[in-house]
Amino acid sequence: MDEITELLTRQWHFPDLADEAALARLWRLAADRGWFGRAGLADTVALVRATGAAACPLPVMDAFVAADLLTQAPKTVAGIAAGDVRILVAPSDPAAETVRFAEGGMAASHVLVLPPAGGRATVRAVEFAVPQPGLASPAWARLHLGGPETVVDVGPERAARALSLLRLGLAARAMAAARRTHDQSVAHAKVRRQFGRPIGGFGAVQQRTATREIELVAGELLIEDAVRRHGTDAPDPVLATELAVSHAAAVAPRIQVSAHHTLGAGGYFEGHDAPWLFRRVHADIALLPSCPPPHGTVADIMIGTTAGLPSVDATVRAAAMREEARAFCAGHRTSARLFAKGDDPAVVAAMAERKWFGMTWTAADGGRDATLGEQIALQDETAYHQVPAALAMAAVSVVGAPVVKYGTAEQKERYLPRIRDGRLTFCLGYSEPEAGSDLASLTTTAVRDGDDWVINGTKSWISNAHTAEYIWLAVRTDVDAKPPMAGISMFMVPMDAEGIRTEPRQGLSGQICSTVTFDGVRVSDSARIGPVNRGWQVITDTLTGERLLLAGEIAGSSRRQFDELLAAVRADPDGTAGPSGSDKRARLSGMAVQVHAANLLLTEAAERAESGAVHTARLASAMAGVLAAEVAEQLSRDILEILGPAAALGTPDVPGAGIFELGLRLSVLAFLGGGTNDVQRGLIARGLGLS
Repeated sequence: MDEITELLTRQWHFPDLADEAALARLWRLAADRGWFGRAGLADTVALVRATGAAACPLPVMDAFVAADLLTQAPKTVAGIAAGDVRILVAPSDPAAETVRFAEGGMAASHVLVLPPAGGRATVRAVEFAVPQPGLASPAWARLHLGGPETVVDVGPERAARALSLLRLGLAARAMAAARRTHDQSVAHAKVRRQFGRPIGGFGAVQQRTATREIELVAGELLIEDAVRRHGTDAPDPVLATELAVSHAAAVAPRIQVSAHHTLGAGGYFEGHDAPWLFRRVHADIALLPSCPPPHGTVADIMIGTTAGLPSVDATVRAAAMREEARAFCAGHRTSARLFAKGDDPAVVAAMAERKWFGMTWTAADGGRDATLGEQIALQDETAYHQVPAALAMAAVSVVGAPVVKYGTAEQKERYLPRIRDGRLTFCLGYSEPEAGSDLASLTTTAVRDGDDWVINGTKSWISNAHTAEYIWLAVRTDVDAKPPMAGISMFMVPMDAEGIRTEPRQGLSGQICSTVTFDGVRVSDSARIGPVNRGWQVITDTLTGERLLLAGEIAGSSRRQFDELLAAVRADPDGTAGPSGSDKRARLSGMAVQVHAANLLLTEAAERAESGAVHTARLASAMAGVLAAEVAEQLSRDILEILGPAAALGTPDVPGAGIFELGLRLSVLAFLGGGTNDVQRGLIARGLGLS
């Protein structure tokens, strides 16, 4: 990649040399380095992304697609590899004598005219080219073509693959250009000062920056998923590509403009890279309609076939765990109403028999050394099938993980078997009236008194406190600590301890939350988990797992709602989503993209955590949480618009059997639990270096 970047930097000095002559020189040099002859699909997409970051329209993907289609014309393929045949691919009627909007057309020597539905494709020389000045730089061209020099028959499936790859190339290049502008805006925000401080410290800048990063990472994962499916025998490569392309078309221009907001006037003038990247992003997205999707939009594909959202499992072990969980869940799924009420002891016991609680723990701690990816697959399936065991699974991540890492031998013996059996019920004692997402501001105290601690204070919005056996409690053990998080310690406190009072209230979703008051509650020092005044480390060390647990539950539920919606639409396409091209179908496509992206981001966060990349894992888990929550909220509102009043009913005789209206009410909690999305965005921005 360094060699690629070096060549582009040396030969494509935009804006000074952003012309057809520079493009022709680069084309020849790139051919000399094997860009058009030896690269596989993954390498080709890497090249495409490099050209996007340089705002360069070198048609790398066109050359790859042409060579892929022209295997029966080895001389032409050799000419493409050598740079003697500078080829573009134009989806068009074979009889067409001109091609409009040709990117890089002023430097091209040939065009492969490809019938979109398959048929006789022809390689034709460019007789002359007329520039079409406008947004693109260098300008697009109208090409006048000579007669056929090479003719090949292309079947419908190969034509569909070719169109799909061309669209993927445009999306990848646009996203790479947007990424470059975003990265420049982040660097700018760290050094540009206004009102006496770096602009990266302003909340609005941080919120925009985090949103862009989430959209970019999601887009990059969607593109990688499509590339993998095209490069292997994985199912649904065309659908995966349309998911990636739809996302890029929606977000790349938005990311670009948002980055310009941060760059300010300095990013407006052509001495800066941003204006040329702006042209690249918008030109590539504008070209997508000229290369039609081979099977229609995402919604068209999913409504007209039995295709579902692609699997996101990154490993064979995770995929096997998903199949095992799916088989179990099929016999233990329940209604939306029952799922909202809590765990079913019989279901929990059946899961415990399979050693699913604490599966990622070592054998010494009673686990099965499973990967985090396997646990994510299990969580996703149980949430999807609404298996009533969410609280037992939460105990593994929230309580079990810190006990495994910080607990004494006695504490492990006391708590871990109960967690593995699904018998430990708990509530999370973090939030307070004046300390919600800002946990470091908590004021509930624990004061040492001999071998005991005396706890005083109030916790707010505590889910399941009215039924929990324990509260996993964050308290202040040093009121003078600087910084404030240095004085926090963690305790596992029995809810039946003298001095604890709960005041239940019902939330929008029907869930019971409580205000929990501690009035001189005395607990033994054996209730403390981890070192004194090191509770912040205990919390943050397990934060990735907790975030992935919450995001996984939300994402699994969203995927279930999407599939229920899709089933209802397939039963009556015209009466629900309308004809191809309708606004409702566009909404359905957008839902599919976002649900799939959230699941890919969850998988990515799990992989980063498995690799030991603590910082990037926390960043990815925060992004997954934000995206999953926003998908849940948007999905619920869009479902109401598509299905109408029936989706607002909670009865078993309507589509979804009540899952949609419950999902809508739960969606508010999705972007509040674990820290509001606004706060999470601030943390993401800080993770990118803004402060």
